[in-house]
Amino acid sequence: MDKLAVIEYNRQFVVDSRDVAERVEKDHADLLKSIRSYIDYLIDGNFPFNDFYIESEYKDSIGRTLPCYLITRKGCDMIAHKMTGKKGVLFTATYITRFEEMEKELRSGPGNIRLEEINVKKADILMQIAEKPEIRDEYKQVLYSHATAILTGHPLLPLPESEKTYSAGDISSEIGITANMIGRYAKLYNIKTDEYGKLYHDKSPYSCKQVDTFRYNEKGKQKLIEIAKENNLIKEIQM
Repeated sequence: MDKLAVIEYNRQFVVDSRDVAERVEKDHADLLKSIRSYIDYLIDGNFPFNDFYIESEYKDSIGRTLPCYLITRKGCDMIAHKMTGKKGVLFTATYITRFEEMEKELRSGPGNIRLEEINVKKADILMQIAEKPEIRDEYKQVLYSHATAILTGHPLLPLPESEKTYSAGDISSEIGITANMIGRYAKLYNIKTDEYGKLYHDKSPYSCKQVDTFRYNEKGKQKLIEIAKENNLIKEIQM
C-alpha cells in the first residue's frame, strides 16, 4: 500500500477522508457518516470543528461532484481513538509517522524554502492590491498589516481602529421614520460628508451588484436625530 498522502492546506497538514477510509478498511460513505456525527458533537460542545475536519469535495470517475473531508491530525486522533485492535494500531502508526515526516520536511531543506516563497508571493499580492488607487486608506492599512503578518508571523503594522457605523435602515429603526426619509434629510442638510460617516462599496440587498452605500458614524447618527426632532418627525411618529 502506498504512503498515506499528507498535504498542506491553510498552513496545516491534512489527509483526505478517502485515503483514511482505505487505511481503516471502511466504506467512505460510512466514514463520512461517522465524521458528521463527530462534527455534531463538536458543535454541541462549542469546539471549532474545522480544527478537526474541513469540508471538501472531489469528482469521481464519471464526473460527479461528491463530498469528502480534509482531516487534520486532531481529526485523525479522534478517528483512531474510536478504533480498537490491529486496524486502530496500524492506522495510528501510519498517520503519526506521515505527519511527523511532513513536519520535518517543512522545517528543513527545500520544503522550508518553498513555504517561504509561497508566503512572499501571498504578501506581494496583498501589497499590490493595497497600491491600487481605488482602495481606501483604511483598507490599505488592513492589507499591509496582513502582508507583514504573513512574512514575519506577527502583525507588525496595527490594524486600523474600527469605528461603529450605522446604515439609514439602522437609524430609521431606532427613531421610527423611514430609511428613505433619513436619506432625503441627509441630502438636504448635507450630512453625507467625511465628518458624519463614510461611503462604502457594498453588495446591494436587492441584487448581486456592488453599490456605494453611505454609513453614518455616531456624530452623523446624532445629527440626523437632532434634525428629525427639529422637524417634528419623531414626535409625529410617537404620537
